[in-house]
Amino acid sequence: MAYVGLTRPVIAVYKEQNGAVSYENGTRFGKAVKYEISPNYEDVSDYQDINETDPAEEIRSVEITLETSRIPEHAEAVMFGYGINGDETIANQNNKASPIGLGIVTREVIAGTTYYVAYWVHKVLFREEGRTHETKGDTITYTTPSVKGTAVPDYNGNWRTKKRFTSKAEADAWIDEKAGI
Repeated sequence: MAYVGLTRPVIAVYKEQNGAVSYENGTRFGKAVKYEISPNYEDVSDYQDINETDPAEEIRSVEITLETSRIPEHAEAVMFGYGINGDETIANQNNKASPIGLGIVTREVIAGTTYYVAYWVHKVLFREEGRTHETKGDTITYTTPSVKGTAVPDYNGNWRTKKRFTSKAEADAWIDEKAGI
């Protein structure tokens, strides 16, 4: 199996109401450059007996790094709570980031057959990373913006849903439906 490429990430505002999870204001990012996901587990074994034979772990959180070709202004408003005023994006000390759902599709090749694997991360709180800009020297250096976030299980205990499709259109439609697009 080989994973080849990513599509444009999708984000949507996470909502919990009356025991139900939903998403709204879904939007697409620039092209995905890199997507890293690192689950963190917590040992929840019962140590009451010295002969414990069933160690147990549960998901504590998931660290996510998303690098894209660009972060559109409307995505900054959704992810970080920044104010948008015409063509200005205003970051204020009182801005509060909202939890979001994150969708991404990757292409997978298994024994010569291409599949599109869609991932929906249920509840992520992102923070903006620092930016580096430099002048052109002897060689051109391209930099892309990245964001880091921490995903936690949603109200129902789900942290990620993954589904395989035979076409990119089907995978994108599934992600769009999750995001309320």
